[in-house]
Amino acid sequence: MQQARASLVAAALVVCAAAAFGAEPSRAGMVLLPAGSYTPFLRLKAPNASAPAPLNVVTIGAFSLDVEPVTNAEFLDFVTAHPEWRRSRIKPLFAEDRYLRRWSGDLALADAEARNEPVTNVSWFAAEAYCRARGARLPTTAQWEYAVADGGRDRDGVRERSLEWFAEPNPARPPALGSGSANGYGVRDLIGLVWEWTLDFDAYATAAESRDPNGKDGALVCGGAAAGATDPTDYPGFMRFSMRASLKANYTADNVGFRCAAGAS
Repeated sequence: MQQARASLVAAALVVCAAAAFGAEPSRAGMVLLPAGSYTPFLRLKAPNASAPAPLNVVTIGAFSLDVEPVTNAEFLDFVTAHPEWRRSRIKPLFAEDRYLRRWSGDLALADAEARNEPVTNVSWFAAEAYCRARGARLPTTAQWEYAVADGGRDRDGVRERSLEWFAEPNPARPPALGSGSANGYGVRDLIGLVWEWTLDFDAYATAAESRDPNGKDGALVCGGAAAGATDPTDYPGFMRFSMRASLKANYTADNVGFRCAAGAS
């Protein structure tokens, strides 16, 4: 309930921000992803018990997506124009105390190199406010997953790069943007830089196992997490959805950033 109220208040704030910046999305730094379909990580469910099992294919309309995540320099411009989102002024309801903690102050980055690094330690509320101020929004989870799937062109490569990234400890600060090559859609740094907020990140939270883990069927519970996956061997997919399920809208993690989207949802 508290998060729902916070969402309503944040929505009012981001509408004001969008009005100040103009309603049209900024297309600079965005690429248009064509309409298409992909196989989602989680199996689709029939609307009711009598309905036939749906095909595990999600159709996505054409939409625009930032080529790279939002940088510290870009977010600095945003908080300069919108003081309510500065570190010393943001309300605890919208961000915990780690908000922008790598910055030296409200309007001061850690150093010159930080300008081209992805902004992190931003909450969902702050990320969505930034995108709305550009006349855009955060990408939906389906859009983000569609982008990283890259039209199925490099499925093994996506998994390999993901596993290599997971094997490395979090650095003291994220690398600069543009270190990786663009995928087939022209999008960079979806893997290997930071995790990213999505508009509906909390729509995929899973419920706790309802059976008694101390009962005789306890061994049957161990593989339950894979039951809903279209591909139980897709470890990177498990990691992405587990990460999202661990978040709350006011969390501000060291390794979570974002990019903006516009168009069909």
